[in-house]
Amino acid sequence: MNIPENRPNPDQLLDKIRDEERRAARGALKIFFGSCAGVGKTYAMLSAGHQRLLEGVDVVAGVVETHGRAETKKLLEGMPIVPLTEFNHRGIALKEFNIDAAISRRPKIILIDELAHTNAPGSRHLKRWQDVDELLNLGIDVYTTVNVQHLESLSDLVVGTTGVWVKETVPDSVFDSADDIVLVDINADELLKRLHDGKVYIAESARANAADNFFKKSNLIALRELALRRTTERVDAQMDAYNTHEGKRGFVPIADKVLVCIGPDRLSEKLVRTAKRMAASLKAPWTAIYIENARHYRLSEEGKKAVESHVSMVERLGGKALILQGTNAVDEIIEYALTNGVTKIVLGKPERPHWKDVLFGSLANKIIHRSNYMDVYVVTGEPSVKGPLKLTSELFVFKPRLYLRSLAIIIICTLIGISLRPILKPADQMLIYLIGNVIVSASLGSAPSFMYAILSAACLNFFFIEPLYTLEIYDRSYWMTLIVMLSTSLVINSYASKLRLQAIFSRKRERETQTLYAFTREIAAIRGHKKIVEVAAQHIKDATGSDIVVYLPDKSGDLHALAGEFPYRDIIKENGLMQWCYDHVKPAGIGTDTMPSAETFYIPLVAADYKLGVLGVIPQNEDKKFSGEQIHLIETFASLLSSAIERANSAETTEQLSVDAESEKLRNVLLSSISHDLRTPLASITGASSSIVMDGESLPRETIRDLGRSINEEASRLSRIVTNMLDVMSLESGTVNPNTQPYYIEEIIGSALLRMEPHMAGHTIITKAMPDLPVLMIDGVLIEQLISNLLENAVKYTPSDSIITIEAKRDSSNILVNVSDNGPGIKPGDEKKIFDKFYVGGKNIGRKGTGLGLAICQGIITAHNGTIWVENLPEGGASFNFTLPLTV
Repeated sequence: MNIPENRPNPDQLLDKIRDEERRAARGALKIFFGSCAGVGKTYAMLSAGHQRLLEGVDVVAGVVETHGRAETKKLLEGMPIVPLTEFNHRGIALKEFNIDAAISRRPKIILIDELAHTNAPGSRHLKRWQDVDELLNLGIDVYTTVNVQHLESLSDLVVGTTGVWVKETVPDSVFDSADDIVLVDINADELLKRLHDGKVYIAESARANAADNFFKKSNLIALRELALRRTTERVDAQMDAYNTHEGKRGFVPIADKVLVCIGPDRLSEKLVRTAKRMAASLKAPWTAIYIENARHYRLSEEGKKAVESHVSMVERLGGKALILQGTNAVDEIIEYALTNGVTKIVLGKPERPHWKDVLFGSLANKIIHRSNYMDVYVVTGEPSVKGPLKLTSELFVFKPRLYLRSLAIIIICTLIGISLRPILKPADQMLIYLIGNVIVSASLGSAPSFMYAILSAACLNFFFIEPLYTLEIYDRSYWMTLIVMLSTSLVINSYASKLRLQAIFSRKRERETQTLYAFTREIAAIRGHKKIVEVAAQHIKDATGSDIVVYLPDKSGDLHALAGEFPYRDIIKENGLMQWCYDHVKPAGIGTDTMPSAETFYIPLVAADYKLGVLGVIPQNEDKKFSGEQIHLIETFASLLSSAIERANSAETTEQLSVDAESEKLRNVLLSSISHDLRTPLASITGASSSIVMDGESLPRETIRDLGRSINEEASRLSRIVTNMLDVMSLESGTVNPNTQPYYIEEIIGSALLRMEPHMAGHTIITKAMPDLPVLMIDGVLIEQLISNLLENAVKYTPSDSIITIEAKRDSSNILVNVSDNGPGIKPGDEKKIFDKFYVGGKNIGRKGTGLGLAICQGIITAHNGTIWVENLPEGGASFNFTLPLTV
């Protein structure tokens, strides 16, 4: 049955469905793209937003940078605006996009200017494009702007062109994922006029500085060219993706793309050079492909090395080399060409007798017949380079034992036939020989099975066709039997050999797939750079049998080994090569053009927008080299390792941002709390002392004594605040080591009550202690402070006629102490937060302290390996409990 060539590919249909589901759930990204500031990107974005508003769409402005331009400000009139959020960074108020407010508002479209912007410290994300990505994942459409110099892949070109290094960049993956790109373009002269008229920068000094540096006509022309080219590439990629998505394989591309087919023969070098020259003249991208099928496994080592050499040559000349796996070379070539919009195919001229082309057809003729809109160039070589390489594989090397096994099977089949000769006809015996032929072809290879076919035909004639025991044939009808048997045997031999090679090919792919799957599954379940690198090193070593060196940069950018080490003496040479690989983001060492005499193959670990490190692989085989298949596997491992390291980096960055945000929040709370608590006693001290200084001679002695008492009390209060702060810092830093001595807990409680007696007037104190409590090994001073803080806390947050109870008892291997009261209790949900530094909202009575006392309590208990917690009592009031372990 003939299957139409345009039948939809099931995998492509599945990808199409998944892509449609993803697009339905994700918002659309529209980028207004320009060559530099002032071309009108923000103006175009706002205009498009107003147009959608007129259509009844819910559009809001998330963040728009007008830079004081009157025309841009006017477009903001009448458009809903998400209020910005403010961050206090080192005393400077910074306004940023309020992503939480935008998510809460949840418009259909939101306008976000300057995609490459770096957010202020304390923001949820480091970059604004990450804010945009979160909005898109929530199904919100985003209109945004970006300049060409902010694209990561073009940053080095921009530096070389303008001499200005752009720090804020956007990964190209973000740009390429956009659903729509709008190029906002004006020529250099018009842009310079806009700059002169103050429509780019308002301040005169800014205009003069820009005109003297970045805004030179040569720079503007170069940036405009970059923007136009990048837009063209994006549109071309969108066209390819659309046709692939819609299953249109026969579309005619707008831009030229060159494809060259290479193999192990010597003509491939000329084909590569021809394709390179053709692509250069057309200013088109070019790709070389090699089809790895069953024939590949019939290649000798010389042939396989020739393929690797040709692939390296393609990459050296700036092309893209691909190794495609498939059973039919013509199908794979045509499929790739149609899918990727190839316009020109370069092939080598057939190098075999003409009669074979007539009978079986040549690769060139088959591709020309199916080339559709594509131009096919057939290249011939000089006589000295047209001869094919000797491509005999080890699978076909003469092995006597295989031929002996084949002969043994012939003998067995013959003996079976002779024993059954009275009841079998020659045609029946032929079937027995064919069964043996299947066994030989499937298990022993082509050459033994060919020998089997010839000898089995001879045995059939000699032992089973009249006259017996001669090779003569009286009945001419048996000639047809022998011909059918021999032909069938040869066909079985051919297909069985292909199936055998295909099985080898499939097993190899299966092993690689299982290896990579195991690596991916294990590496996805672990966290931390060191663990990731160690797991990767072990998997790569198991797969390649090689020693591994993995280097990652520290904060200063210096590379350090996280797994493996150099087993050589020439460490300086290897370190220099490894650093070169990292700096230039190119492979180096064995099998490359950079120091091929080195003992290690280095491959850079890169992510979408930055360098991650270097993977070094040291071969342990006899010739100290890697095959092309091994290098391909190592490159795959390196790619997976890079993704895992990038994931770990992102996790660390997110964690650090969270820590920074919490630190900033804590700093603000600290300033707010301390400024209030310090200002109050200082104000009292200042007021009382100034009264004594100004009116001391006229004031009664009793009044002066009262003022002095007030100064003393407020100074003591101020001292407690500072002491508490120092205590918290010491406990958190771990510099406080308890000076443990034997104490009875009743003694500590008594000392704390005596210390707090002046502050507990009006409160009823009840103490309870279980008889015969054992001695504790504790720091008596710290535990006394702990109980004093709990008593002070109870006094502050309960009415003056409240009852405060202190109870101590033994609880299994601990001493349990609780300080309870019959006051208003703790707000539900504050049980854990109440021990945080500067937290003062935990009580219903109100704010009366700095929020440090309970934090100190928790630090003291932690230093004693105990626990502390708070709970509300059923009858009302709060109970603070802590345990101290017994040391018997």
